[in-house]
Amino acid sequence: MANECRSTQKAGVTGSSPSSMSNILKIILAAFSLMKPPANTLPPPLIMIGSKLRPGLSARDISARVISRFSEADAVAGEIFKEGNNVMTALEVIRMEEIVNAIQTEMKISNVIDPGSILVQTNGVGYAGFPVTSVGTNPSMVSSAGVAQ
Repeated sequence: MANECRSTQKAGVTGSSPSSMSNILKIILAAFSLMKPPANTLPPPLIMIGSKLRPGLSARDISARVISRFSEADAVAGEIFKEGNNVMTALEVIRMEEIVNAIQTEMKISNVIDPGSILVQTNGVGYAGFPVTSVGTNPSMVSSAGVAQ
């Protein structure tokens, strides 16, 4: 009887209980640690020039790049665009064609321009030949849509 001691823990509560304050705090902190930092934004002139230089999506080019990397995974590869019967490379071409088709036909691109981010300045001749100058900005959010190519 002398060796028996009463437990200092509450009955039915273990260290991994989701109701303990420390575990609730761990869950909340874990939820915030899963968020990725936002991507770096590109300057508008670089986007304007770079977007015109992009070739667009090609299922055949993507398939060729993926098939050329099959050796990294010890996968069997063959020449799909020549005479041959390689199921693995044929499946990869079909996969890429479907992905590119989904991006080009089903993808939705939305853009929002913040209020005050579009600045306008005008100069002209007003009534009776006097010069007129005005300055303005967009008072509300502006949205637009795009198409992936």
